[in-house]
Amino acid sequence: MKVIYDFLSQKVDVYDACLAPELIDQFVEVVTAIADYSYRWKLNTGYKKSKEERTDLMAVSEKPILTFTINFETAKRYRESNKMPHQFRRAAWTDLTVEVYL
Repeated sequence: MKVIYDFLSQKVDVYDACLAPELIDQFVEVVTAIADYSYRWKLNTGYKKSKEERTDLMAVSEKPILTFTINFETAKRYRESNKMPHQFRRAAWTDLTVEVYL
């Protein structure tokens, strides 16, 4: 747990809600869409849980360890830095909400 919290404190910019790509690559195990424009991320803590122990991200009982929003500008910067096509418009964009769980 300490490794995760130390890593998060180094990689999460709480002022700009910016997540370092290494955080996603290293720790995000499952992404679950829970509603329109809302997602829950399950972090991989290095311990492989049995099917019975796994958290159902549609029915969580605890609070997320982190919540952030992906706005239009963040999505635009991500697309540009990854040389992805610009197939969305500001007028059609809806912010995405992400909750992160252990």
